[in-house]
Amino acid sequence: MSGDHDQFRFSDDGELEEPDDDEDNEAQTNDFGEEMPYWQTAGGFRRDVIVSALQSAIRRSDEEVASFCAFELVRSGVGYETQLWNRLVLICVEDLVAGNEAIEHVLRYEDLAKNRWEDSEWQRRLCAIAAALVAARARSSRATTHANGYFSNTMEDRAQAKQDDDHEPLYEPPVTEDDLSIGGQLDVTIDKHTRPGAGHHNRGWHQFRVHGARIGPEPETDLGEKYWRRVLRYDAPEYAYREPEESFSEYEIDHAVEPTPEDDPWRCEFDEDADLEEFDNEE
Repeated sequence: MSGDHDQFRFSDDGELEEPDDDEDNEAQTNDFGEEMPYWQTAGGFRRDVIVSALQSAIRRSDEEVASFCAFELVRSGVGYETQLWNRLVLICVEDLVAGNEAIEHVLRYEDLAKNRWEDSEWQRRLCAIAAALVAARARSSRATTHANGYFSNTMEDRAQAKQDDDHEPLYEPPVTEDDLSIGGQLDVTIDKHTRPGAGHHNRGWHQFRVHGARIGPEPETDLGEKYWRRVLRYDAPEYAYREPEESFSEYEIDHAVEPTPEDDPWRCEFDEDADLEEFDNEE
C-alpha cells in the first residue's frame, strides 16, 4: 500500500479530490490548448491513472510504458514531477526485490533533475525516463509489501485468539514465545547480551562465542576465519587480556567457525549428547 504523500483521495461521490499541497496553482493548458485541471496531465490523461500505470509497468518490467508515464508526469508540471519522484522511491521499496541498487540510481537521477538541471526541462525529462528504466529493469518483488500484510494480520489474529478462546488463529508468527525460550528453536539467542541469558541462565562469552556468533550458510572469509580462530585461542587464561576465560578446545573452535546449516540455520550439531544447557550457570 502506498503512502499518503502522493496518493489521491476520492469524495463520497467518487470524484477525485484536489490535494491540499498541490504546487501547480497557476492555470495550465494541455497539448490541445485546453485548460488543464489538476487531475489531468499535459497529454489529457488522468493523472492518477498515469501514476498507477507507471507503478504497474515497473512491476511487470514494461520499460516502454514505464518510461512514457515518467515522461508524461515530469512534463506536466512541478507538482507532477514531485509526485513522480516520490512514487519512484516508494516503488523501489514496495515493488522491487530487497537489496537491489535501483533506489540509489533513482535518488541520483532525482538529485540531478532538481539541482544540476533544475532550469532545464528536457534534461529533467531524461532523468525521469532514466529512473523509470532503471526501476523497470530491476527484479520485481512485492515481498516487503506481502510481509507487512502477513505479519500485521498474523499479530492481530494472535491477539484476537488470546482474547477469544473460540477463535483459532490461521497462522502462527515466525517467532513464538516457545522459540525464544531455553530449549526452543532460537535458544542460541538467549545469550549474555540478553537479560534472561546473562541473568537467570548466567550464559557468558563461552556460549556466545561457540554458538551465538556463528554465521551462515556461506562460510566466513579465509581471513575472517583466521582472525576468529586466533581470537578464540587468545581466550585461554594465560592470554585472556580482556577478562579471564576458560580455554576453548580445537573441537569447540572448529564448531564456532563452521557455517550454520542452510536448511536449518538454528540447528546445532555440536554434540549429539549435549545441548546449550551445558553452558548455563557458567562461572
